[in-house]
Amino acid sequence: MRMGAAQAAMVLLLVATASSAQEDLTQAKASFIFNGERIKISRDNPQAAQFVLAFAGSAGSCGAPCIAPLNVAPGVRTLDEIEVLNFLVSEVAGNRGLMVDARLPQDRALGYIPGSVSLPYSTMDPENDFKDDILRALGAREFEGVFNFADARQLLVYDKGPGSNDAGVLVSALLAAGYPPEMIRYYRGGMQVWSVLGFSIEAGQS
Repeated sequence: MRMGAAQAAMVLLLVATASSAQEDLTQAKASFIFNGERIKISRDNPQAAQFVLAFAGSAGSCGAPCIAPLNVAPGVRTLDEIEVLNFLVSEVAGNRGLMVDARLPQDRALGYIPGSVSLPYSTMDPENDFKDDILRALGAREFEGVFNFADARQLLVYDKGPGSNDAGVLVSALLAAGYPPEMIRYYRGGMQVWSVLGFSIEAGQS
């Protein structure tokens, strides 16, 4: 799948602004401003059972049943749910980072983590002519064909969960493009674990 430069940029145009960033994260709650709107995350999702069924099984880039590794790549930290909430209320709300959904749009339409943006793994394929546009949208600076990531966004990558490897494919592509591993984090639990724990989920494409 290829996407135009305008589409690639639009994928990443949602920005967060700092605000009263957090409630008590030990209670697995978070509140922050993202793209000008108040986002609240808690564990009282009344549709949790429905989402658990929607995200069951393997899918995406695996092509067959698979189990994602706990550590997606050397130097890339794997986060738990409390750390994910911390990232959202600090890095995302502070406009220093993005939580990116590595799934394809049709999979994201089933539901996604509030405050995340779509960055399908296929967009970073070496054959995508607009891959460099995506890196620029992430804040990397290019000079004579070489990218500098000093001012790029911190990234937290997720996908469907342990039964998928879309996030692994995206992380590998970002690393191959030069993105520093210390600027990438990985939420292995993905939508599968997020839904089982009853966290807030947004449905539909965004």
